[in-house]
Amino acid sequence: MIILIDLDGTLTDTAHDKFKPYKDGLQETNLTEIPLIQGAKEFIATLQANGHRPIIISDSHPRYVNKIAETVFRIPALSLSDKPNPTKTATFLQTRFQGEATKENCIVIGDTWLDIELGRALNFPTIFTSFYTASGEENRDGIGQDWKHLKSGATFYVTKFEEVHNILTNPTQNLLAIEAIFQNENSSKSVKFKTQKFQERFIAYRTLGRQNSGECDKYAVADKYFEFQRADRTQETLQKLATATSNFISFVQQSMPTVQWDYFTYVSDKATTQPPNKLLELFELVQTPIPKVKLILWTDEIEGSIRNQKDYKSRKEFVDKHIFIDTQIDLTGKNLIIVDDQFTTGGTAYSICGKFIEKGIKNILFVTLFYLITTVESERVCPKCGTKLQVKVNRNKGTRFLSCVAQKYGGKGCGNFIENII
Repeated sequence: MIILIDLDGTLTDTAHDKFKPYKDGLQETNLTEIPLIQGAKEFIATLQANGHRPIIISDSHPRYVNKIAETVFRIPALSLSDKPNPTKTATFLQTRFQGEATKENCIVIGDTWLDIELGRALNFPTIFTSFYTASGEENRDGIGQDWKHLKSGATFYVTKFEEVHNILTNPTQNLLAIEAIFQNENSSKSVKFKTQKFQERFIAYRTLGRQNSGECDKYAVADKYFEFQRADRTQETLQKLATATSNFISFVQQSMPTVQWDYFTYVSDKATTQPPNKLLELFELVQTPIPKVKLILWTDEIEGSIRNQKDYKSRKEFVDKHIFIDTQIDLTGKNLIIVDDQFTTGGTAYSICGKFIEKGIKNILFVTLFYLITTVESERVCPKCGTKLQVKVNRNKGTRFLSCVAQKYGGKGCGNFIENII
């Protein structure tokens, strides 16, 4: 397999600003001052021993990148790669491998959203690494901004090099729980959006699959998300989603033996939602010993819908106004798992968790089936206005198409060009 590996923060512990003169080529790189991530040299050596072909892909200057690649790791490199723009990387791969680099035998590894979106633009699977703790925030690379990286939608997540080897050997077993189930594998992995720890309690937000709005790797499940929202969804899909949820909840119980989960509930649908009770059907199929209860209710008079609220603030305000918690059960000091269909801005999740805290709940695990990841533009442009096209998904068929998205729908184009992807 061809392994495209970021340098700074992935192989070298050089995310700090003090290394910027080296990375910009303004000073001659002194290799004795370049700290390596622990195990990096052994990681590269093991990749090569296993028949893989690692290549460094970096935005930094050739005087810096090439010296480290050639002297320390003894592997080829592409510098000034212009991530996440895929053009230079694609040309490099075509020249070096003569068409051999395909989505079936390539993977991108890195520690920022730039690496993940480069992989998505190339339609390669991606691995997001967390090998260091950021000492501050950096806007372009998103250093210290976890939300930005997570919204880019990596295929896999690792905290040590050994996990990368496992992924390369058993990729489908290491997918997120819902993506794995549609590859006929059982997994308990989730995206760890956020964990709020307080003195005597915590609130954790997790999600089990990617609902991609743009070009992504072959494992993402946008088609299953749209099917779940339709009245003609199959029982097979519903059962698979429930099984993946069951796998994750079982893992949570096993990995947190000191927490006794008292209730399992779901974000109920409004009376006007179509198909009716869409989340209730899945909720009833989930296999768990945790007592199931309906705790989340909607007010009778509702104007509009969550879908029409486009940002965090408006979504949270909508839920604050229209959702309330059933008071028939005393929730004081109890531990609760909540399941919902999608994590978009976080407004729904944060509002609901806040309402439960007001009722005295202790610990909360808020789980969503899917989360919306960012759109990656295609390299093709609209023949009518010249704007880059976006890869979209047909809600009814699950098929992909290129679209020039108009400004009123969040795009930059004229909105007058669509072409199916075959």
